[in-house]
Amino acid sequence: MSEALRPAIGNWLQKIRLAWEFKKKEFSDDGDECMRFFDGPYTWLYSPSRGSSASMTGLGGDDELPGPSARMTVNKTAELVQLFGPALYHRNPVRKVSPRHVVGPPLELYQSQQDPSLEQVFAMQQQEAQRQWAIDNARSDLLQRYLNYTPSALDLKTESRWAITEALIKGMGCLWTGPHRAPGAVMTWAGSFFDSVDNLLLDPDAETFRDIKWMARKRVRPNWEVEREKGLPEGSLKGHASGESFTAQAATANDPDGDYRRKTGRTADLVVYWEVWSKMGLGGRLSGIPTEQKQQLDQWGDWVYLEITENCPYPLNLPPPLCDAATQPDANPQLVEEVRNRLSWDTPLWADGEWPMTPIVFHWRPKRLWPMSHMKPGLGELQFLNWAWSFLASKVRRASRDFIVIAKSAAEDLKNNIKHGADYSVMELENIMGSIDNVVKFLQHPPFAKDIYEVIQGVTENFERRVGLTELIYGQSGRQMRSAQEAQLKSDAINVRPDDMANTVEDAMTDVARKEAFVARWHLKGEDVQQVLGPTGAELWDALLVASDPASVLYALEYRIEANSARKPNRALEQSNMHDAMQQLFQPLLGYAQTFGNVGPINALISDWATANDLDATKYLLPPPPPPPPPGEATGPPGGNAPPKAA
Repeated sequence: MSEALRPAIGNWLQKIRLAWEFKKKEFSDDGDECMRFFDGPYTWLYSPSRGSSASMTGLGGDDELPGPSARMTVNKTAELVQLFGPALYHRNPVRKVSPRHVVGPPLELYQSQQDPSLEQVFAMQQQEAQRQWAIDNARSDLLQRYLNYTPSALDLKTESRWAITEALIKGMGCLWTGPHRAPGAVMTWAGSFFDSVDNLLLDPDAETFRDIKWMARKRVRPNWEVEREKGLPEGSLKGHASGESFTAQAATANDPDGDYRRKTGRTADLVVYWEVWSKMGLGGRLSGIPTEQKQQLDQWGDWVYLEITENCPYPLNLPPPLCDAATQPDANPQLVEEVRNRLSWDTPLWADGEWPMTPIVFHWRPKRLWPMSHMKPGLGELQFLNWAWSFLASKVRRASRDFIVIAKSAAEDLKNNIKHGADYSVMELENIMGSIDNVVKFLQHPPFAKDIYEVIQGVTENFERRVGLTELIYGQSGRQMRSAQEAQLKSDAINVRPDDMANTVEDAMTDVARKEAFVARWHLKGEDVQQVLGPTGAELWDALLVASDPASVLYALEYRIEANSARKPNRALEQSNMHDAMQQLFQPLLGYAQTFGNVGPINALISDWATANDLDATKYLLPPPPPPPPPGEATGPPGGNAPPKAA
């Protein structure tokens, strides 16, 4: 059993534990509370852990209130997700890749009477720039075609919706980008996939996200699968890794941090391990590392990838004897090269200052590592609404009961008729002294005070302002709008927050596309893209991308998401715009087509109009004009005679 890296692994696990505790305080507690409002359990707000077993202490102060007999949850979080989510990501965005246009010096600088050869230099430079632009343009076309194919093939829409939902509720959604190969498949893909922010840890020493030096991701997988993938002997992880069988889990059920270390395996033994992407080396710069080991650990550079788990003295991606070779100066060169490959990032995204994870965050906090949930500003009001409605429901439950007071001296027939009589019953009473109320009377609770409804309404309005759930979001208006200008002003005001959030999502999708392009360049060969780009495209992929400098993919090309292509389209607005476009452009484009024989522009207009109106455009498209006759062929009427001249 290799022990060479045990001190480094121990220090990494200690840093992971510190990062877990820091995240819990700064982010997870609020995020978990918001998630409970969304998905339950709906009785958690009234659980003993939030107060005494028979009272509620969450309303503030030292006073204790008896818990409500009716416990309900006002699920405003679900409304937020269902209203904002579709507006932020409705379909896979259109990815645009284009070569950068480098602006050179003007020709005037090269025009010199003393040295005419400068103009020749300028011409050569222009020719070289055009050649390079043509190559970059071909690269951008290949990447754009591939990047617009994979979102549908790998279901990026679903992955992104999961990430956006978690970003709305907890404050951050995560998309992880890397090579992907389905089980049993031979093709490798470049894609992005969702994983819960619960599994993410960030360097707690950093003040902001851009300052982090390492990040970690928790993985939970069956023992046998990890052993086979990493080339470990069968059963080697049992007893060393932190995930044990369902029976062994029962012994640690009371561990308050059990989720940090383990997860129940109901069908197979599981291993819980951490993937670590480091920009600070293998561990020589961590505090607590012996001085004699620092130099041995630092030889592997700054950008290191590790897979570590508790109670295992070697990284899972560096099993013995590779683990020993990592700290031996005279190790076999072949083993050293294998160690270097296994410690390298799968894709060197560090070259672009990036990480394999793209965060979707709507509210970063200044000088804070972890962001704020969209729900957090309204949590106080949301808690009050749940308590208030629960107490109100309890009062309804109590006040809805009926009590009938009957004089003890009343006849049994009277009592039976009151309890079991028909709708129309005649009852005879004898010797009534005074009013009948002296014999039979209903007891009624006092009527509800309207103040409680006004308080609930006011708190609800405050909460909705905090999170943006105003009446216009629901398609409602408290009063009739008096002019189109007023409606436009309200529409502009109500869209400020959704538009900003949509821009955030589109920026994240742009980063995802850029990373997928780099992953595709780094991992994919022509055979992997042949089904997407065809045989010719596969050959060009190998020639222009695989054989190219990776910097040409990162810095010579521009990546962007087409504006608003991820948002839910406004069908009525599209139809109105296309109606106006047909009125303004159809006749000019028709004249252009008749004059020059080019039907492309007018057919494009017809196609857009048909798409906006859910029509089949092929029935309306103009056919291309017939080709011109060959040179020298007679163009007059049959017989070859020229047309007669006018008298």
